[in-house]
Amino acid sequence: MLRHLTRFVLAAVLLFHSIAAFAFDVTLLHVNDSHSYLDATSETIAPRGVAAYVRMGGWARLGQAVKAVRAERPNVLLLHAGDAVQGGLYFLKFNGRPEMELLDRLGFDAFELGNHEFDRGASFLAGMLAHTKVPVLCANLHASDEPALAARVKPYVIVEKGGERIGIIGLLTPEATVISSPGDVEFADETHMAILLARELQARGVNKIVLLTHVGFNEDRRLAATVPGVDVIVGGHSHTLLGSPDGVGALGLHPAAAYPTVVKGADGGDVYVVTAWKWGRMLGRLDLTFDDAGHITHAEARPTLILGDTFKHRNDAGLKVELKGAERDDLLALVAADPEAAVVPADPAIRKFLGPFSQGVEAMRTEVIGEAVLPLPHIRVPGTTDTGESLPRGSLIAPLVCRAMLSRLEATGRPADIALLNAGGVRESVEQGPITVGAAYTLLPFNNSLVLLELTGAQIHRALEVGVDRGGGAFPYVGAARYTADMRRPEGARVLAVDILDHAGNWVPLAPDRTYRVVTNNYLASGGDGYDVLKSAASRCDTGFVDAQAFIRYVERQRMLKPLPISGVTYIPAR
Repeated sequence: MLRHLTRFVLAAVLLFHSIAAFAFDVTLLHVNDSHSYLDATSETIAPRGVAAYVRMGGWARLGQAVKAVRAERPNVLLLHAGDAVQGGLYFLKFNGRPEMELLDRLGFDAFELGNHEFDRGASFLAGMLAHTKVPVLCANLHASDEPALAARVKPYVIVEKGGERIGIIGLLTPEATVISSPGDVEFADETHMAILLARELQARGVNKIVLLTHVGFNEDRRLAATVPGVDVIVGGHSHTLLGSPDGVGALGLHPAAAYPTVVKGADGGDVYVVTAWKWGRMLGRLDLTFDDAGHITHAEARPTLILGDTFKHRNDAGLKVELKGAERDDLLALVAADPEAAVVPADPAIRKFLGPFSQGVEAMRTEVIGEAVLPLPHIRVPGTTDTGESLPRGSLIAPLVCRAMLSRLEATGRPADIALLNAGGVRESVEQGPITVGAAYTLLPFNNSLVLLELTGAQIHRALEVGVDRGGGAFPYVGAARYTADMRRPEGARVLAVDILDHAGNWVPLAPDRTYRVVTNNYLASGGDGYDVLKSAASRCDTGFVDAQAFIRYVERQRMLKPLPISGVTYIPAR
């Protein structure tokens, strides 16, 4: 009896050790849509409902966060889901070199191309990629007419960690053809390619498969439910913030869904979908355990919103001042207790690497991009300025910003019908004389991206009513459109005679039932300034283009800037 029991215990121990031997742990780290923001960017948080201003991200802090995880975990996979360039001044000045070199310095295992990697054409992209040795992926790219690019980009890569192989398939939205400038390349259907390549990897004995995508969060969820054999999808493109109410939500941010979002896959198992917001502000982290069959048996979410240690708030005079003493300590304690945020110091080596590039960017701010032929004053609501100047048409610079927004979309081959801008989105007047890069960023300081919406004429009319009624920073300025605001009429009925400038150059009345393509900034598109109607758009696409850079591009092409003959607003005051 004892002998049999001993054999049973021994067999159980051997079985346990056999099963345990097949458990494989890996930590998946990821970023996406870093958009050349190599330095930290400013953002408002609201812990306990009280607004505070903090610097987020920056590649020196990002590098330190990655280094800390690697010191803690043996098997770390670091991925970038596209749009590493186009946004910050570094790309304008250095053509992608520091962004690509940082991929190497942080030790990325794979980089999926985003649509903005193609903004200057396939040949330019091929040259830019010479600055990195990281595997570059895009399975649905057909670039036979661009051999230098085709030779550099692979459909997938097999990465070995801890003796186990992980297959990573790269996918880019086919919309890159029309929202970027890829030239003589084509993009196949991403779902079809994912299915084919997942089968190919399985045939090669790879049973742990990650889709590294730049297609947007909604498409990621669709792929998760459609493509057999996939375990994890690491995405980008839509700038989606994922997290929990007790994590990033406790800091006053608004996650769109949980991190990770779990989708029932085509095989019946769970597929984990993750993405890491934008601009290097968050380091996504998923600690995974696989069994011998390649199934995930455990997944622990540990994303980190990367914060600096300096906070500001507005004092009684409305000025931003630094938090000190007990107030600062209290806020630091809140961050320390938050499971999805951390104050992260800067990596000295990355900071040193960025030093010469940062100096070049600062020097660029003084570069002259054009000239204002006349003064271009900005007031929020048509009327009289603080200096007594009469401006019945309102701001003279805001309509030019609208024109720049339209021009940037025209260059993609996917133009908008109308531009809509809130008066508060423009912060300064432009004086007569030279216009510099720095002046453009002073004029448009919020790093707002341009968002393309599909709205009915009735929704556009409602948006104008909202802006006119609210006034102040919400007052609406438009491009390729005109309207009358009669403030003598009751709220909700003040906007009259809305016309649209069609692509043939004719003014035609706004049609309530027709769908229009409207370019606006991400602040308004998310319902800012009371524009909730914009959140009900039939479709939306965050183009990733930044308002200040669109304005810089427009000024560079115009060279001589002067008021538009039609500002878009006829304003009739209440009395």
